[in-house]
Amino acid sequence: MNQLDDRRLIREAKEGSGEALNKLFDRYGARLLSLIRLRMGRSLRQQLESQDLLQQTMLKAFQRIDQFAGGGETSLMGWLGAIARNEVHDQVKYFRRGGRDVARAVPLEAVGEAMAQQLRTEVSRLHLLAQAQALENAIESLQERHREILLLRRFEELTFPQIGKQLGKSPDACRMLYSRAMAALTFELQDKRGD
Repeated sequence: MNQLDDRRLIREAKEGSGEALNKLFDRYGARLLSLIRLRMGRSLRQQLESQDLLQQTMLKAFQRIDQFAGGGETSLMGWLGAIARNEVHDQVKYFRRGGRDVARAVPLEAVGEAMAQQLRTEVSRLHLLAQAQALENAIESLQERHREILLLRRFEELTFPQIGKQLGKSPDACRMLYSRAMAALTFELQDKRGD
């Protein structure tokens, strides 16, 4: 993605341009949706539409767009990813606090496929393409540490020094972990393709 174009769109969005906000949403929405779905995990996705969390994340981001400094170490995707992480965390707390533990919940599919199909939004159906689902499943099947570094690096676009601070590791250790995670993901995708 063109960083100069992003900066222009961010500047225009800060000045109140709805068109710039829409272009930013179009540019980052699908990627952010994938990040949200992976952060949610299967059990929370059975309780809550990932598209709803995407909308909450984008709404908060757009309400706070003037707080995004940009141009520094944090990319727009990293900033959006942090907001998404907080939204997912809040939803997990909400479901657990009210006795709605997602681990004990009855899956949506148990209600009936016809009912589940009605509940899905048109946008969600568009994003549930076979390739995206295969990648999502492959990432979910990785070890937690591999999954986390992939999310931080590829989806939230954090640098290795930033990841190191979050994980309590050196940037070089994070690079090695990232390399192992990418190798594990490659093997996982090849295995799935063989099935």
